[in-house]
Amino acid sequence: MNDAEFIEISEFIYTLADISKKLTLEGFYSNLHPEIKIDGSPVTQFDINAEKIICNLISTKFPSHNILAEEVSSKQLGSDYTWIVDPIDGTRSYIIGRPLWGTLIGLAYKGKPLIGLVDFPALNERWLGYKSNCYYNKSKFIFKRKLVNEISEATVGSTDPNFFSIEGKRKYENIIEKTKSNIWSGDCHNYCLIITGGLDLVVEEGLSAYDILPLVPILESQDIIVTDWNSDKLILKEDTQYKYSTVVSRNNNIYHSAITLLK
Repeated sequence: MNDAEFIEISEFIYTLADISKKLTLEGFYSNLHPEIKIDGSPVTQFDINAEKIICNLISTKFPSHNILAEEVSSKQLGSDYTWIVDPIDGTRSYIIGRPLWGTLIGLAYKGKPLIGLVDFPALNERWLGYKSNCYYNKSKFIFKRKLVNEISEATVGSTDPNFFSIEGKRKYENIIEKTKSNIWSGDCHNYCLIITGGLDLVVEEGLSAYDILPLVPILESQDIIVTDWNSDKLILKEDTQYKYSTVVSRNNNIYHSAITLLK
């Protein structure tokens, strides 16, 4: 992707985020009646409507591109390019009025996350990443916070203990014992706290592609380490039902300490 293509696609992604923001905020703090999906997770009509509109706009602009979306709008056309869309990541937070839910939009090329956006409509926070470019609310982000260097000094975050497998939860408890403190909740916002330095480590299990892959370019634009529990890079799998584990840290020593504890 050259500079002109980056500008075109990033502006398009910003437009998608603006549209999604308007649609999803209409439902936030309202009297929602979510449905429960087969996997036990909730979904609202605002999720579905926003996803359909975003994916229709993508299909109009890039008719040959694949789309992977959480609810109903996925399509596989054999393209090297795949859009990854989740208008409301953190539906449980959305339903109860907690503002940490976010809109995730990403583009992968041959499985590798290329450009990604996460928008937090209720917080007026928006991040976009591509290569070494990291933007916060459309301005270049510069990290200024002092890092800790040992896992014993680290604050670790994860969304929900119930999202771990039995074995995964046992391993995560080992990490909790070694770190200074643990924060539950946060959804995709936890990963942005790695960018700003509020969290030193995020560890999760059981994520879908649309939960994590749009975040990868944003994190990597800040030289943040993002892998699964086997130290492998996160890429889009042919199996769209594949579940991802994550280990994310800005500090190499903390990252490797976490990996050791997860083995």
